[in-house]
Amino acid sequence: MRKVLVPAISALLVFLAGSAWLALYPGVPPDTAGAPDLDRGAEHVPIAVGEDDHLDARVIPGWRPGVIVLFHGYARDHRRMWRYAEFLRRDGWTLVLPDFRSSRSASRKPTTLGFYETSDARATLDWVAAQPRFAGQRVGLFAESLGGSVAFVVASERPGVAAVAVDCPFADGARAVADGLRFVAHVPAWPCAPLARLLGRLITGHDPGALDAVAAERVYAGRPLLLIQSGIEDRFSLDEVHALEAGAGPGAEQWLVADAGHNKAWLLHRDEYERRVRAFFRAHLAPPAAPAAAAASRAARRAHHSHAKEAA
Repeated sequence: MRKVLVPAISALLVFLAGSAWLALYPGVPPDTAGAPDLDRGAEHVPIAVGEDDHLDARVIPGWRPGVIVLFHGYARDHRRMWRYAEFLRRDGWTLVLPDFRSSRSASRKPTTLGFYETSDARATLDWVAAQPRFAGQRVGLFAESLGGSVAFVVASERPGVAAVAVDCPFADGARAVADGLRFVAHVPAWPCAPLARLLGRLITGHDPGALDAVAAERVYAGRPLLLIQSGIEDRFSLDEVHALEAGAGPGAEQWLVADAGHNKAWLLHRDEYERRVRAFFRAHLAPPAAPAAAAASRAARRAHHSHAKEAA
């Protein structure tokens, strides 16, 4: 028995070590799905992270007052987000698209499912807040997958974030690791998930299961939220979907796309997707009407109703 068990365990550890390394440093394809590459017309800016590091970001200036920061997901970079930036820029918002340091090619950080990525998101919001050109403008977040979970964390910490739209975030890192093993690697979550988390801590110094997006979502609850989730279990389980549904709180706008896999709603239902996201940010990022303009609008409506009654 021992002669069989020891080689089996050794083989499992070698497999997990190799898989963990690939998971920490995955390939980063453009994955624009045919959306136009907006790099040429974007402003390239470095954003400081701490005292001796930075991340790269793209900025597309808009004519409407309001800034939307877009956070990409695991194994992707800002290019993935051009599919969303393309329709959001038509509404005139200023767009800021950072690359997490885990997605860059030089001096790359490992993917930690939250530790480095959350630091990068905080640095991005600090940079936006420090820009005189954005002074007084509302800030919204649009993110998918890992970026969506990170968005919940940074938004829960910052009352100034006016609106958050997320597409298929994970509920927490522990379940994300387990689901990734089951649905992507096709290996059992037990004992692979605890071993994968252990290897992640040994390699990076940080637990990939530590981020709790649902807890952050509950703190954020009560502010404008658009939660888009998929009904097909090809990356995250429906257990994660239901946990995020419950954490959203009353008043959140939720869209469960039953026939979509992970982050596939835009591909399958593009018109509906863009309509919902555009309407959400128009409703919650646009500045409120000035008192005089609002009073004039109310007076005009009263006069209209009065004339309508007289005509009747």
